[in-house]
Amino acid sequence: MTRMTAGMLGPVLAFCLSGAAFGQSFDPGDVVTESLKTFDDVQAPVIAAPDEPSRTAPTEADRFEEFTRPSFNGFSAGDMPPPPDDLAPNFSPVVVELFTSQGCSSCPPADAMLGRLAQQPDVLPLSFHVDYWDYLGWPDSFARPEFSRRQQGYAKVAGERGVYTPQMIVDGQDTAVAPGPAQLMGLIDANRVSPALVNIQREDTPRGDQVEVLPLSDLGGPVDVLLVRYAPERRVQIEEGENRGRAMTYTNVVLSLNHLADWDGHAPLRLTISPEGIPDDRFPADTRHVILVQREMGPKGLPGPILAAIGLD
Repeated sequence: MTRMTAGMLGPVLAFCLSGAAFGQSFDPGDVVTESLKTFDDVQAPVIAAPDEPSRTAPTEADRFEEFTRPSFNGFSAGDMPPPPDDLAPNFSPVVVELFTSQGCSSCPPADAMLGRLAQQPDVLPLSFHVDYWDYLGWPDSFARPEFSRRQQGYAKVAGERGVYTPQMIVDGQDTAVAPGPAQLMGLIDANRVSPALVNIQREDTPRGDQVEVLPLSDLGGPVDVLLVRYAPERRVQIEEGENRGRAMTYTNVVLSLNHLADWDGHAPLRLTISPEGIPDDRFPADTRHVILVQREMGPKGLPGPILAAIGLD
């Protein structure tokens, strides 16, 4: 896959979701197999794994339990604030990343919470399944090592000594251990009203959807442009491990996370997206796509604040 840097001339990045492209071409095989970043320099282990398969963090489980039963502070669609009805066509949703695992007994309430968040049009929940609990007896069918590395990158930026599940990260910068619904919505609301650092302009053209990202101020460093493919919903019957016997429903399950371009954050970044191209049967027919524009932190290029999320479907 060709790696490009968006410099002072503001080059055009043209690609098709299915792999074919106008101008700069992207091999669909390369797009599928190249992960975000290896983070080989992250010191291991940073994973807080239990000594025994049956050991979980009771405080996290207890605090998440409130989402599974009705209560004054229960998390349900009726309790959530009404979604905005005046969303601008070029708005960027608040991105909520959930790091979860099919083998984590503390995760099902958080998975259910993510499903309810998907009902809000100005929130984009994404479910990243990690692989470091696979040894507990049930290999997660959605887990990928690059998703675990992404969580490790967030941990390094935050100065945390380990990673855990479930963990929710809002717009790449705010997190809390097992947040209650009020606390989570507080984080989301804070990012809703925070000043935008980039402006997104979209225009339909004969070649496809043209997207231009304009910096509104100094972005503070280099920016990563990522393509996320995700499945809207998947149901899994878990037969072994801590969640044995449970039928789980997962929302916005991330299937791949791929680097598209580096952006210096100064000149406009222009993308041309075409809905046509070579079909790629490596992803299911209901696959959805979103571009994340995300700050890179430090010399290691670790994930930082998400500046924009651009839905392509």
